[in-house]
Amino acid sequence: MNISKLLSLLPEAELSLLASETKVDLYSKKLQSEVILKLILHCLVSHKQNSLRGLSSAYESIAFKLLNHPQNKGKIQISSISERLSTMNPIYFERLFGICVERYKEYFGEQTDTIIKFDSTIVALSSLLLKNGYQLKGGDASKFNQLKFTVGHTDIPEIVHFYTDIKYTSENAALKETMQAHSKKDKSLIKVFDRGITSRNTYDELTEKGVNFISRLSIVAKHEMHSKNILKQPVKTSTLIIQSDCWVFLYKEKGIKSIHPVRRIEATRIKDGQQITFVTNLKKASASEITKLYKRRWEIEIFFKFIKQELNFSHLINRSENGIRVMLYITMIAAVLLLVYKKTNNLSGYKMVKIKFAQELEEDIIKTIIILSGGNLEKVEFLFKNNSS
Repeated sequence: MNISKLLSLLPEAELSLLASETKVDLYSKKLQSEVILKLILHCLVSHKQNSLRGLSSAYESIAFKLLNHPQNKGKIQISSISERLSTMNPIYFERLFGICVERYKEYFGEQTDTIIKFDSTIVALSSLLLKNGYQLKGGDASKFNQLKFTVGHTDIPEIVHFYTDIKYTSENAALKETMQAHSKKDKSLIKVFDRGITSRNTYDELTEKGVNFISRLSIVAKHEMHSKNILKQPVKTSTLIIQSDCWVFLYKEKGIKSIHPVRRIEATRIKDGQQITFVTNLKKASASEITKLYKRRWEIEIFFKFIKQELNFSHLINRSENGIRVMLYITMIAAVLLLVYKKTNNLSGYKMVKIKFAQELEEDIIKTIIILSGGNLEKVEFLFKNNSS
């Protein structure tokens, strides 16, 4: 899929209609939502670092004038971009992200994956600079405010939540809430998450709602046998030796037994002999299949690394909660577009995807410049000056 076809996943007519529905541009004439969207997307894929100064500079470049023609209107102040990010309605970008996810599914057909991985990433900044977020107690931690971003990821980020309240320090709150939001849309995918969720109540609730899950469990977690070991002999995979597969009742606080039994799968890692315990409510999958599905949880760790290193996600160019939400959804839109490009062009690795995407975007811009100018760059500048006057 080339750049032009990729960007058609977000047609301009639909962008305008959504802007009207959400009233995101009610008080803005120059930095309208579509301009902000295109400007930040352009900088995310074309620049190593993203900043307000970089956005201002990019806005005045010929490259962005071509991408944004004919809406570009001369120069823009850094303070104007910052103010707009602080005040514009993030619902516009949240809904655009949802549209991107749906278009991705439509383009690639019916979902073939069976799992969705959930995890959180933290962005911390000095409390002198960031007023939102929560503080951890003790030592230097109290000098920083933290923000938590929780994502549900198949082969793209399908759902994302942003948390600033101290109660979401615990994954029992953050992961649970995000999973519940996804379950309202789709119960069919198996939820895979790490040991951050320790609440036995959550296991019971997921089971009662018909939501299948796979996670890890402490090897010393108190339990009571419900059924004997399903395995007649140990099962060896490429990385594990699985010794037991039993249904058990786990214990909650104060010695209260969980309502529903879960499968407890005990294994030893071949490379270092470390004991690992998995927990699930899946009935039909084999123990080895369950361990392989859990292993794929690592894909979301790679995704977090990608958005932090390649899309500059950890750098907050606007520190208001509103601005952070806007940047969050635009970053996720950029990620979906890049992952579509990756899949359709059979590319491997995240870094190379961004490089090739940026190169093709640059080539497309150069072709447009040549067509407009007939090889005379001054003619392009003259056209833009006339259009902006």
